[in-house]
Amino acid sequence: MTETIAYIRNSLKDIYPPGEAQALVRLIMERVCGLSTHQLLLGKGKELSDTEKFKIKEIVEGLRLHKPIQYLLGIADFYGMEFKVTPDVLIPRPETAELVERIITDYQGQAPRILDIGTGSGCIAISLAKHLPKAEIAAVDISPEALAVAEENARLNQVSVSFLELDILSEGYSHTEETTASPIGNLNCIVSNPPYIMDKEKATMEANVLENEPHLALFVPDDDPLLFYRVIARFGQRHLVEGGHLYFEINALCGKETVAMLRQENYTEVELIQDLYGKDRIVKAKI
Repeated sequence: MTETIAYIRNSLKDIYPPGEAQALVRLIMERVCGLSTHQLLLGKGKELSDTEKFKIKEIVEGLRLHKPIQYLLGIADFYGMEFKVTPDVLIPRPETAELVERIITDYQGQAPRILDIGTGSGCIAISLAKHLPKAEIAAVDISPEALAVAEENARLNQVSVSFLELDILSEGYSHTEETTASPIGNLNCIVSNPPYIMDKEKATMEANVLENEPHLALFVPDDDPLLFYRVIARFGQRHLVEGGHLYFEINALCGKETVAMLRQENYTEVELIQDLYGKDRIVKAKI
């Protein structure tokens, strides 16, 4: 085991900072070999199998190519649960957990009907279903591959969520009350973490994100950064009950613009909420 740990450290030392490299060592040994941090610190290891050694070698080679560890392991932690992740879905972020926390706090003990738009891995919808057991929760995405991942995550975390393939840009501009593609109505809450990174921001992004995560779920045109927010706001006008709420994760560069757009679309009690780093990250509004 000690030889394997030394191999991981030596392979990563010129690519990752020492603290990050050490965290990767712990994560690999825990996920692949079932060894806890405590066992590693005490030096209580085991003889690794050839299968484990081969898997570790694959992961290390991927890390040297700057691939995200979550994709290499196939698992990401989010809100105290494990989620399967593939390159078809975004890796869940801590900022999104803050969005989930806000909704759980606001609806604790209630039985709301909630729709998650652009669900990806399903991390938002599934976390809400786990912590709001009385809620009725549906989730939509344009990607059938992402929906397949989300459905598996719902099974793994033992919750009930209704998943539906939907292009919100098409449906969001439609002004029919209901369509066969979207049997959704009378919602108490709509939540979305839609694409919000402008194309011009690509130059400042980390390579492992830019080269590995799905661009469909990341980017919007520079000339219309609020595209998804505006469409979802209009969708909410038709499908939210009176007094229903809209929750967005937003681009920190567009906080004031998002608030102004929602007020223009006749939403009230619009709140701009900062994340743990003090950046504009969540918007909550009432219809």
